[in-house]
Amino acid sequence: MTGSRFHIILVEDAEPDVLLVREALEQSGLEFELLVFDDGEQGVAFIENMDRDASLVRPNLFLLDLNLPKKTGGQILERVRQSPRCGQVPVVILTSSDSQKDKTQAADLKATGYFRKPSRLDEFMKLGPYVRDLLTRQGQTEADGGAFAGR
Repeated sequence: MTGSRFHIILVEDAEPDVLLVREALEQSGLEFELLVFDDGEQGVAFIENMDRDASLVRPNLFLLDLNLPKKTGGQILERVRQSPRCGQVPVVILTSSDSQKDKTQAADLKATGYFRKPSRLDEFMKLGPYVRDLLTRQGQTEADGGAFAGR
């Protein structure tokens, strides 16, 4: 994937968090395009459009907040995993929730990762290297001809 841009979908309704995610990804040195949806219905509609139109560029990663208007991050994750085109795309839950129930639900729905939004900026910036490493591993797996398998 060297030289190409990663296509990342962020479903997040808090504008300050959108800005922090973008900053963390930029600081990590990733070449990326970030498409942002601010409610769960928009996220689900994106996946449905992907399934209908094979000419659309498949994203490399979904970043999902759990607590969203209209549909939850869990509902979006469930829809991603049912998608013929997006079902194998890594999904990282990006949330302020530290609830064991939320972590269990994310694992049951086969989330690739769970990143708790910290209150400190330096901790939030760790999202960038986490995403970069995840996407780099995915690219190497695809280059080797194997299917990507989440953790």
